[in-house]
Amino acid sequence: MKTIGIFTSGYGHESIAEAVLNKIQEQAPGKYKIKKYIHQDPLDFTYNYIYRLSPSSFSLPFHASAKLIEKYKGAKKIADLWHVINLENKIKNFIKKNKIDVCISAYFGFNPILEKIQESEGLPFINIVSDPRTVHPLILSEQAKLQIIFDQEIKKKHQQKNMRVAGWFVQSKFEESYDKQQIRKKLKLDDKLTFLITSGSEGANSILKILPSIINCEKETNFIIACGKNEFLYNNIIGVKQSLEKLSSSKAKIIPLAFTKKLHLYMQAADMVIGKAGPNTLFESIACETAFFAITHIHGQEDGNLDIISDYKVGLVEENAKKANQKLQALIKKPNQINKFRDSILKLKKYNQNSILVLIEAIRELESNVN
Repeated sequence: MKTIGIFTSGYGHESIAEAVLNKIQEQAPGKYKIKKYIHQDPLDFTYNYIYRLSPSSFSLPFHASAKLIEKYKGAKKIADLWHVINLENKIKNFIKKNKIDVCISAYFGFNPILEKIQESEGLPFINIVSDPRTVHPLILSEQAKLQIIFDQEIKKKHQQKNMRVAGWFVQSKFEESYDKQQIRKKLKLDDKLTFLITSGSEGANSILKILPSIINCEKETNFIIACGKNEFLYNNIIGVKQSLEKLSSSKAKIIPLAFTKKLHLYMQAADMVIGKAGPNTLFESIACETAFFAITHIHGQEDGNLDIISDYKVGLVEENAKKANQKLQALIKKPNQINKFRDSILKLKKYNQNSILVLIEAIRELESNVN
């Protein structure tokens, strides 16, 4: 039995890794052992702070560093060196201890190390590109045996020969069949128009821009507000909820939600997901057959996610606060407008479900080439 090593960090990278791990076990039962290596980057605290307070601040450093690396190849080697120094010995020990036969990376920091090991020891390495459209050159690997990408757009721009289109890896729990009314009953939600407001795993405060629509809501509507790991945001939402109940004529029902591993149930309960357009949240919503309304995103790395929503016709995009509230108010008045995305959502869901089959086929090809 071959052993696959999956290398990831936290954030959405881990969600991708979990989807890959679980789906290989489902689609090829008993065929592979799978070992997962997780690394938490020491710079995460700074990332979290900007993520919550000012996601637009990522734009300049993202695009400036991307241009620098594209122009000067040596700049990438310097950036890679940070991860090599910190992780190389740990990765080598992990591979040796677990007798890894194939390496899959869901986090770019492992790529330079896995490239070296592939070259010196012949251990094949697959790079899962962890952004679906707007790709920083650091997360690409021309040396990998294969790079798995969401759709043709990355291939058109970067023209690297080792790329294979597959769709996006989503955990199976988001793809399960369900009865919306039964899910709402399970979650103790009133069976009425329901929006899930998502802020990402770390909780982006920018989702608060839709508060005017909640405060002035004239129709009975559930607003589940998922705050991720952001306790400040969660406490603020509780405060808003208490104030509305005492002082406002709003018919909105606010349900504050702290970080949960059962977000799929709330996506299933919702008529639409509204919030930060992170790739996992977007595609998890699609897997639950729920339309997505993007009102914010991390500028730079998530720019292309807004294009995906428009190109694949699976929801709405509006980041201007005034216009976003106008669109939300229109949906509250005429919720049937949400239904127009249904066919496109089902099509994209099916496309993404094929991703694991593409990956397993690639792993088998590598095995046959080695043998």
